[in-house]
Amino acid sequence: MTPDALERLLGDPYDTANPYGFAAAVTRDEQDAFPEELCAKLREAGFHLNYLPREWGGRFESFDRSMLLVRTAARRDLNVMPGTMFGITAATCLALHGSPEQRKRAAEILTEGGAIGFALSEAGHGSDLLANTTRLEPTPDGWELTGTKWLVGLGHRCEAAYVVARTGERGPAAFSAVLVDLTTGPGLTRGPLLPTAGMRGIDFADLVFDRFPVPREALVGREGEALESVMKAQQVVRVMSMAGSLGIADTALRLTLDHAAGRRVGRTTVLASPYPRRELAIASAALLAADAVALAASRGIHVVPETFSVWGCAAKHVAAESTEEVLRRCGGVLASRAVLRDNLFQKLQRDAAVVRVVDTSPLANLRSFASQLQFLRGAGPHQSAAPPRGATSPHAPAATTQIRTIFDLDEPLPPYAPDRLDLNARGQDPVTAALPCIAHEALARLTAATDLPAAHLVARLVAALEGLPAELAAADRDTGLMDLADRFTWLHAATACLCLWWANEANPFFTTAWLQATLAHLLARATGTDPRHEGPAQLPALDITTDLHDHDQLFSALPVHLA
Repeated sequence: MTPDALERLLGDPYDTANPYGFAAAVTRDEQDAFPEELCAKLREAGFHLNYLPREWGGRFESFDRSMLLVRTAARRDLNVMPGTMFGITAATCLALHGSPEQRKRAAEILTEGGAIGFALSEAGHGSDLLANTTRLEPTPDGWELTGTKWLVGLGHRCEAAYVVARTGERGPAAFSAVLVDLTTGPGLTRGPLLPTAGMRGIDFADLVFDRFPVPREALVGREGEALESVMKAQQVVRVMSMAGSLGIADTALRLTLDHAAGRRVGRTTVLASPYPRRELAIASAALLAADAVALAASRGIHVVPETFSVWGCAAKHVAAESTEEVLRRCGGVLASRAVLRDNLFQKLQRDAAVVRVVDTSPLANLRSFASQLQFLRGAGPHQSAAPPRGATSPHAPAATTQIRTIFDLDEPLPPYAPDRLDLNARGQDPVTAALPCIAHEALARLTAATDLPAAHLVARLVAALEGLPAELAAADRDTGLMDLADRFTWLHAATACLCLWWANEANPFFTTAWLQATLAHLLARATGTDPRHEGPAQLPALDITTDLHDHDQLFSALPVHLA
C-alpha cells in the first residue's frame, strides 16, 4: 500500500459523513471512543503489517516508507497509531532477543490485528526504571510475577504482554523480561481505564500481577538483559512516533491556512496580513524542518543504526518541539476558533501532548542524549566525513558513502539491521561530522548563485558547531549539559537540512528558498531566540506550504497526493 492509495481508501477527510474523516475523529474524541471502524478498515487493508518484518508475515520495507504511510493516516486521527501499532515496542524487543517460538507467537497475534502490551513503567517511579519494584521470582515450574505496571497501552485489549521485572537487586542487569499470555491463568487484574488528555478512547490501563504464574520458556533472552533491549527498541519507536507528530502538525497547518485564506480583515485576507503571515511562515518553517529531520532519521537508521542512540534522540526532540511550535503559531492565527472544545484543533493539541511522551518523556530523552555529549570534544573543522559532491575516489572513506546514501533520496537503502543498534554512539554524530566539507561545497554553490542570505546562514551553522566543544568544557554538570543537548538537537537538524539540499541538487523540492527558511528557523531555535526575529528569512516556507496545499499535497519532501 502506498500513501496515495491509503488516501483514496479513506476518502475526503473534510466530508462530514465520512467515518474516516475529521468530523468523525472529533465525535469519537468527545465520546472517549476507540476508533473501531477506522482501525478495522486499516487492518483490512493490511496497514498494521507495515511495521512488521516480512519473516513475521509483515510488509515492512523501510522506515521512510512506513513513517510516511503512518503519518498520512495519523493526519486524520492520531489514534490510528495506538489502535493498530502499539505492539511495535514489544515486537522490536522480541526481534532483538526473543526465541523463535516467542517471535512466532508474537507474529501470530500482531499479523491478525491483535495487540501485545509493553509493560515497563511503574507509577511510583516514572522514568527512573532502576527503581522499579515489580518482581519475577523463580519457582520449581518457572516464575511468579508480582507487581503493578502502569499506563500499559491497549491494556484491556492486549492478548499478551512483554513485561520487564526485577530478578536481581541493583543496576541495569537486575531486570529481565518475559512474554506472558494474558488470556488465561489466575493472578492478573486489569485496572480501570486511565483517561488521558489526548489519545482519548485508547485504553491505557494498569496490569496488576499477584503471584502470576509464568512458564520457564516465557523468559525473553537471558536474565538481566531486558533494559538493554528496551533502550535499543525505544530508538526505533522514536522514529515511528515522529510520524504522529508530523501528522498532527500537517492537519493543524492545513486547517489554519484554510481559515486564513477565507477570512477577510478589512480589505485583505488574514493570510495576506503581515503579522499572521509571519506567524504562518514560522509554522511552515517549523514543519518543513521537522519533516526533513524525520526523513533523514528514517533513512539513517538503515545505514548507521549503531549511532541512533544520539541521532534518534535529536530527531525525536526536534519533531515534537516543532509540532508544538506549529500548534502555537496556528493557535494564535485561529484565535477564538482554537479554544472551542468540540473542535479538531483542540484534539490536535491534546494528542500532541501525549505523543511527546508516549515512548519517553522529553526530559528523559534529553538526559539520554546529554550523557553522550562527550563526542563533541572531537567536533571541529578538521573532522570532515564527506568530500565534495562528485568525488569518486575508490579510497574515499566509508563515511562518504554513508552520508550520500542517507541523504540522496534516489539512493536505495540497505536492509534494516536491528542487531547493529547500540546504547552508545561511541563517537561523533555522523550528520554533524559531515558538515565541514559539505558546507564548503554548499558555500561555493550559494556564492556562485549569489544566494548570499542562505550562504550567511550556512556560515552561522558552521560557526555554531565549531563552538560546541568550548561550550561543553564550560557547561556545568546539571542544567548546562541538558541545555547543550537541547542546542545540539537543533544544530543537528539544521545540518540534516543542509545535507538534504546538498545531496538532492536536481530535486525541485529542495530549493535555496527551502534551505534558507529551514536554516533560519533552526538556528533561531538553537540560540533560544524567538523565531520571529528571523521572520523575513522564513517567509519562503509559507510559499512552499501554500503551494503544496493548493495542489492537495502532504507538507513533505516526499510527494503524497491527498484525497
